[in-house]
Amino acid sequence: TLVVAIGPTEESRIRQLTETVIDVAKPSDADVVLYHAFSERAFEEGVSETGYDLEEPPKPEQVAERLESVVCLTDALEDAGVTHEVESTVEPTVEGILGVADDRDADMLFVGGRKRSSTGKAVFGSTSHQVMMNAECPVVFVREGTDDEVEPAEASSAGAEQ
Repeated sequence: TLVVAIGPTEESRIRQLTETVIDVAKPSDADVVLYHAFSERAFEEGVSETGYDLEEPPKPEQVAERLESVVCLTDALEDAGVTHEVESTVEPTVEGILGVADDRDADMLFVGGRKRSSTGKAVFGSTSHQVMMNAECPVVFVREGTDDEVEPAEASSAGAEQ
């Protein structure tokens, strides 16, 4: 089982995350769990935005299934013929990710993130870092912006030709 942690701002790296998950899941015929953790406030906002009644809220999965990044991943996995499901909880993100990975006995966990300075990590913390340090299974980190970056060797050889 592969667990894919989907944050609230995955849109910028969704293509990289999707391709990476499919590259691992398809040849190994692995099941994929798309997981999203809601804060209390985010869940209540999601319930309101999707038209559900706050007095009788839906399961978190029903709200998560409507998130743009979850829809994109779901569509791509269906197109690739990869078995998957959506799971969601209302709890702190790191605890939720580690909990679902443990509950599902995950063989691998996928998280997205962005490059941060050491100061940025210290001040703002890093969900990805906490997950990588505490997960019981291997973690694949998919970093934002890796598609458009020029490799340092390419940059130096391009400059040498001038």
